[in-house]
Amino acid sequence: MTGISREPTGPASSPAGSRWSARAAFRSVRRWLSLATAAGAAACGGRSASAARDVAPTGVRVVPLAAAIVLETAGPPPADTAVSFTAGRPRTIVLRHGPPENVVFAEVTFGAAAFRADSGQPVEVELRPRPGVYGLELRSSVPLAGGATIVFRYPRYFLAPARGRAVYGSDVLYERALAVGLLGGTGQTLSLLPTTRPAPDNLQAAVRAPGTYLVAAPETP
Repeated sequence: MTGISREPTGPASSPAGSRWSARAAFRSVRRWLSLATAAGAAACGGRSASAARDVAPTGVRVVPLAAAIVLETAGPPPADTAVSFTAGRPRTIVLRHGPPENVVFAEVTFGAAAFRADSGQPVEVELRPRPGVYGLELRSSVPLAGGATIVFRYPRYFLAPARGRAVYGSDVLYERALAVGLLGGTGQTLSLLPTTRPAPDNLQAAVRAPGTYLVAAPETP
């Protein structure tokens, strides 16, 4: 199963998805070692490390989609997921990569007041992951009112595109510049949203409207 819906009182998990593999742990350690190396290089006159992104930026930055470097994924693609529930109760939808590890790809959480609907009204949400990248299309049968968030998780299948390395100088500096973006209505622009990091290798942003959300860094830092 690659898509799981749950209410806050009942955590959802799968035996395969709940295990951290040795490769995932090694990848996390390697990235932190690379970060220390990048910081040391900056202190010795090398390429300066970008500022830490632990605090959300103050506003939205709109860039042409062609100037956005979208984070790629090397993992098995998650499946499209459709979930029906009732408005007025919190709900979290978990998308997982495919077998064999079934690690989490993204989580979308809707608060009790996330929809412009009376409590108890049926709601259907569709999540369609974008192939080969950290991104998904979100559709809803009821308009959104705020109070929803999306978290992308990439500790296992992070894959920096070659253009990201060329612009930022390393995987680490590219990763630090990433944000969650919302694709514009014409598909030609990407609005990079205020983004936080609730945990290492996690990016979180508010869901402002139905549409396509992508993890990306601007080509011009």
